[in-house]
Amino acid sequence: MKKNLLSVAVKGALGLTAAAVLIPAMPTIAQENATTVEEVIVTGSRIARDDFSSSSPISTYGSEDLDKAGLASIDEFLKEDPAFTGYQMGTSTNNGSGQGQKKIDMRGLGFNRTLVLINGRRTIGDVNGDGAVDINTVPEAMIERVEVLKDGASTIYGSDALAGVVNFVLKDDFEGFELKGNFGQGTEDGQAQNSGFSMLAGLGSDRGHMLMSLSYSQQDEMYQAERPWATEALYPQLQEDGTFKAVGSGSSNSRKITVPGVGTFIYDEELGKARPFTTEDVYNYAPVNALITPNKRWQFGAIGNVEITDETEGYFEALYTRRTSHQRLAPDASFAVTTVQTPNNGEQMNDFVPASNPYNPFGDNPANDLGISGQDVRVNRRFEESGGRLFTQTADTYRMVAGIRGDFGGIVDWDFSYTFAENQTTDETTNYGRFDRWAIAVDPDACAADPVCAEAGVLNPFGDYRSITQEQMDYLTAGSLKDVYKGRLEMAALNFSGDMFSMPGGTAGWALGLEHRHEQGSYVPDEFISGGLTTGGAGDPQEGDFSVSEVYGEIFLPVLDNLSFNASTRYSDYDTSAGSATTFKVGMDYQPINDLRVRAGISTGFRAPNISELNQGASGGFPIVEPICEFADRRLAAGDISQVAYDNCKALGINTTDAGELGFAWQSYYETSAPEKPLEPEESESFNLGFVYTPSFMENLSFSVDYWNIEIDNVIGAEDINDLHAACMNSVDLSSIACTAFIGGNPYLDVPVDSSDPSLGYMPYPNDASGAFGNLGTLRTDGFDFAAKYQGELSVGPIQGYTLSWTGTLVESYEREFPLAGSRELVGTANGFEVFPEWRWSTNVGIFGDNWTLDWDMRYIDETVDALRPASITDDAVAEDIIYHDLIGSYTWQNINFSLGINNVTDEDAPRFHSAFNANTEPGMYDVIGRRVFTGFTVTF
Repeated sequence: MKKNLLSVAVKGALGLTAAAVLIPAMPTIAQENATTVEEVIVTGSRIARDDFSSSSPISTYGSEDLDKAGLASIDEFLKEDPAFTGYQMGTSTNNGSGQGQKKIDMRGLGFNRTLVLINGRRTIGDVNGDGAVDINTVPEAMIERVEVLKDGASTIYGSDALAGVVNFVLKDDFEGFELKGNFGQGTEDGQAQNSGFSMLAGLGSDRGHMLMSLSYSQQDEMYQAERPWATEALYPQLQEDGTFKAVGSGSSNSRKITVPGVGTFIYDEELGKARPFTTEDVYNYAPVNALITPNKRWQFGAIGNVEITDETEGYFEALYTRRTSHQRLAPDASFAVTTVQTPNNGEQMNDFVPASNPYNPFGDNPANDLGISGQDVRVNRRFEESGGRLFTQTADTYRMVAGIRGDFGGIVDWDFSYTFAENQTTDETTNYGRFDRWAIAVDPDACAADPVCAEAGVLNPFGDYRSITQEQMDYLTAGSLKDVYKGRLEMAALNFSGDMFSMPGGTAGWALGLEHRHEQGSYVPDEFISGGLTTGGAGDPQEGDFSVSEVYGEIFLPVLDNLSFNASTRYSDYDTSAGSATTFKVGMDYQPINDLRVRAGISTGFRAPNISELNQGASGGFPIVEPICEFADRRLAAGDISQVAYDNCKALGINTTDAGELGFAWQSYYETSAPEKPLEPEESESFNLGFVYTPSFMENLSFSVDYWNIEIDNVIGAEDINDLHAACMNSVDLSSIACTAFIGGNPYLDVPVDSSDPSLGYMPYPNDASGAFGNLGTLRTDGFDFAAKYQGELSVGPIQGYTLSWTGTLVESYEREFPLAGSRELVGTANGFEVFPEWRWSTNVGIFGDNWTLDWDMRYIDETVDALRPASITDDAVAEDIIYHDLIGSYTWQNINFSLGINNVTDEDAPRFHSAFNANTEPGMYDVIGRRVFTGFTVTF
C-alpha cells in the first residue's frame, strides 16, 4: 500500500523542525545552487528565467571542485556526495556484471534509476545491460559543472529519473588554449598509479564559437596482494576457546578429490598417496585478483555554434571515447557446474575422472592406503598453470548532436535537435577451461583417439600445481573468447518556451516539447559461451529495440513576489509492453521572510523496461548464501534466530551444534527464468520538503534541510536468494510461499543425515533455487539532506579568508518488499555489494590567499551491521564507521595553477564485514588504495 502523501508531508515538516536545531553546529562540500544568473536553465526545468530558485534540491560542482579533488575520474568524485550510496561501480569493481564501466547510484536505488545527461540531453546507456550510462563516456576535460538534482524528474526528461538526475554541463564558450595534467599513486609502494593529460582549445567571434578537446587518462592495476587485509579470503572459524577467528578459508576448488559415498581427499606429493582433505588444503584465490582494475581512455570532443540569421543559431556536439579495461580473477577450475556427455562414461558432472585415468589414486592403479580402488571420482582442480582468468574490454562510444535554435519575434524560443549515439564493446575472455576437452583429456582411451590430446598426453588433474604442461593447458583452455555488444540511440526533440503574462511576482513562463527516441541493442556471444562449454556459463544471442514518442509541458507561475509554483506533465507512448504513461510534478517555492526560503514538490515517475530486460531469458549464477541452521544452538541462545527457524532446522535433521560448522562460504546455484508475462514499467511517487536559510545578520552563511521520500512500485528484477531462504526458514513447517523457490520446497540439500560422506548430510548446505524475473514489489526510502556553508574574511599574514562547509544525508528507512520474501529493512546493513549507512557526511575547512588555497576535507561513513551473519557466530559482523581525511593545496603563478594533495592522510584500511563479496570489504564504498598522493597542473593561454 502506498503511503498517504499528506502524512508524508506532515512527517517531513516535523522532521525539519528537529533537523533545524542540528544545522548550526554542523558545518558542506556541495554547494546549494542559488546563483543569480540572467536567463538560465537549470537541471529539472526547461524554462529559462533569471533569479532561478528551484523547488527541488540541486547541488552544483564546478570544474575547479573536480580538479581540486585530485581523483582519477569523475565517478570517484560523485560517489563522495552523501546522496550516492548502496553500490557504486568503478575501477574498484573486479567481479560483477558490466565490467570496466563506471556507474553511480543515487539513494541506493540502482544505477538505472539515476538518469545521466550531457548538456541536458540523453546519452547512450548500457543498452545490453541495465540501461545506465557509463560515466567513462563523459568528456571530463570539457566539464564546466555538474548539477545533481536530488529529486524525481520523469516529467522533464522521461524514463529512468526516479531517484534523481546527474547533468554534466560542458563548456561551450571557452576561448584560448588550456593544458592539464595529473598524476597520483599510493604512498606505500606506488600502488594504483594513475595519470592523465588533456588539451582544450577554443575560439570565437561575433558569429559563433568552436571548442575542441583531446584527453588521455590511465589507471594502473592493483592486486589484492598489495593490501594486507585483502591477501586472504577471510572466513570465521570456531576456535577451541569458543570464539571465532577470521582465517584464510580460500576455495575447496583446489585439488579436492571426491569419492562418492566415501569422502573427500587430496593427493599428497610428499606422501606419494592420497589422504583426507582438510581446511589447510584450500586454494587462496585472493592475491591474484585485482583490487583496482586498469582503465585507459582516449577522448575527443568538439562543440560549436554559429549564427545563421539574427534570430537563428546552429549548434553541434561531437564526442568520442575509446576505453580499454580489464579485470583479473583467480585461475579457472573444474568447478562442478553442469553435466556433460563423456566419450565412454555417459553423462557425468564436468569434474568427472574415470577409474581408468592412470593417475587416479582411487582408480585402477590405486595410490592410497585406504583399500579403495576401481573408483570413478570427481576432482576440483585449479588450472593455476593458466595464469588466471582475464576479461578485457575495448569499448568505442560515439555521440553526436546537431541542432538549430532561435526565437519567433523575441516571444517564443524554439530548439530542434537530433542526437545520435552508438556504442560497441568487445569483451574478450581468456583462460576459461573447456568441459568437452576435460572429458577427453582425463580419459586415456578418448585422449589416445584425439591426435592433439595424444600429443599433449593424458591429463593428471591430481598432481601439484605447475604439473600440467603448456601443451595440456593449450588443449584444455578455450583460448580467446570474444563477446560483442552493440547499442544505438537516436532521438529527435523539438522544444518551445516563452513568457506568458505578468504576475505580482514576475512573468509567468511556459515550455512545451515533443520527443521521439529509438534505442536498439544486440549481444553476440562467442560460440563457446553460447554453447555453455565453459565455466563462464551459457549465454544466448540477443537483439531488440524500442521506440517511444513523448510530449511534455511545463509552466512557472510567480503568483506573488515571494511565492511561485511550477507544474509539469509528460505523456509517453512506447511500442513495447511498457505501453503509455502520464506523469506529473508540482512544486512550490515560498519565501515568507527575506532570510528563509521554503521549497516543496510532489511528483510521479516511471521507468520503462530496457532492451535487456525486455529480452531477458533464463540465466543463473552462484550467489553466496548464509546457512541459517549453522550454529543454530548458538544463534538461538543469542536471540539471533527465531524459535520457528530453529525448530525447522531440527525437523530437517540438521546438526545445530558446533559440530555442524561449515567453515567456508557456500554458493548455491540460483537460476532466474524469463518473465512469465510482459513487463510493465516501474512507477514512482516522490515528495520533497525543505528550506534554505541565509541569515541577514551573518553575510555569506547559508544552510538547508530537505526531507525526501521515494516509493517505487512494479520493481523489475528477481528476488534475493538470501531473503527467500530467511522467509522460508522463518515460516511454520516451511509453509511460506518462499519455500517454493527451492528444490523440492526444501531450503537445504535433501541428503540423509547419516551419509558416510563427511562433507554432506550433517553440514548445513543451503539448497539450489530458482525464481522468475519480472515485476516484483516495492522499494521505499526516505531521509534528510543537510547542507551548510560559510565564507569569512581573515587577515592573518598571507591569509585573506576561510571557508567552512558541511553536507550530510540521513537515511531514515530503505524498505524492500517483494511478493515471496516479504519485507526487509536495509538501512544500517551491509551485504556483499550493497552498503546502506544511516549517516554519511562530508565537511571542508579551507583557508585562502590572493593566489593560493589550502583545504582539509573529511568524509564520514556510518557503521553498518552485516545483513546476513549475526555477531554471535562471526569474528566481525560490523563494518565500522570511518572518517577519511584529505589535504589539498593549490597555487597560481601567472597563467599556471599547481595542486598537490593527499587522500586518506591517516591511511585508513577499508572495514571488513563478514558478508563482503570482494576483498573482505566493499571497494565501491570504501577507499581500498590507502594513503595516496596526487598532483596536477593547469596552464591557460
